[in-house]
Amino acid sequence: MKVIKPRERRPRPRGAGVRQRVKAYFDERRLLKYILYCGLGGFFLGYLFITLLFFPGFGRSPIVTVPDVRGMSVSAASRALDKAGLEYTRGTTLNNPRMPAGRVLSQVPLPGQEAARGSNVRIIVSAGPDKRPVPSIEGMDKDEAISLLQRMGFQVRLRNVQNLADEGTLLGMEPRAGTQVPMPGIVILNLSAGPPRVLTPEVLTVTADEAASRLEAAGLRLGRVSYDPESAAPAGTVVAQSPEAGDSIRMGGAVRVTVAGPDPNPPAPVDSAVAAPPDSAAAGTEPADSEPEPAPPPPPPPPTPGAGTR
Repeated sequence: MKVIKPRERRPRPRGAGVRQRVKAYFDERRLLKYILYCGLGGFFLGYLFITLLFFPGFGRSPIVTVPDVRGMSVSAASRALDKAGLEYTRGTTLNNPRMPAGRVLSQVPLPGQEAARGSNVRIIVSAGPDKRPVPSIEGMDKDEAISLLQRMGFQVRLRNVQNLADEGTLLGMEPRAGTQVPMPGIVILNLSAGPPRVLTPEVLTVTADEAASRLEAAGLRLGRVSYDPESAAPAGTVVAQSPEAGDSIRMGGAVRVTVAGPDPNPPAPVDSAVAAPPDSAAAGTEPADSEPEPAPPPPPPPPTPGAGTR
């Protein structure tokens, strides 16, 4: 009996199956189709890249609406205009009391207007408020200080302050001289409202010296002292005062009092003798002690008609 031996399989080289499957899949038609698709895709990608690079406005409207960039910083305004398809140029810088420095103050064209894509928008940037130094008012009165400050563009406000100086006296100003103030700046002038008012203390029935001490303690002073020799009160005591106790008076004011008793320092008597007049001859007048000449007698009355006849 003949024994048939099985055929021995030779080992296939590594990767031969993969190559066969790839070769079977990529036949000529499929390979041509893939090449065509890749070529068309590359063409469209290149076309899109070149169009966006060299023609950024392609496919968009040639007319755009200008955005409002007022109040923005320069960088924010640049981004807003670039997003709208516009360019910008920076104009002069102007002072403005309301717009902070570095912000867009105005623009041309105005917001909402139409402009060609890629055109320029001119912006004017604020430099902030104008600042000026406060002038010195030393040695001036109220009216002179107000006139000077107003001529320099400042606004003047008056503030009354209780002070021992006379009412209306210029005491100072805020801010101080030399301070840089944004325009239109406000300068406050401090004026004296006069001394504060105090209540008059009662100084009756005390001596003049004690009355002066009480008044000084209250911020007042003793005024004119008069005397009443006919008063029944003890001599040397105050019997009347003006203003009266409880009345309101400016601090530093005087209070007049009347003291009972005779005046310890009466005024000197006045000499009643009259000096002789100058020489009458030199003066051209009659002396004062000369008697006047008698008046001439009056003329006799006229006779009555028919008085001496019957």
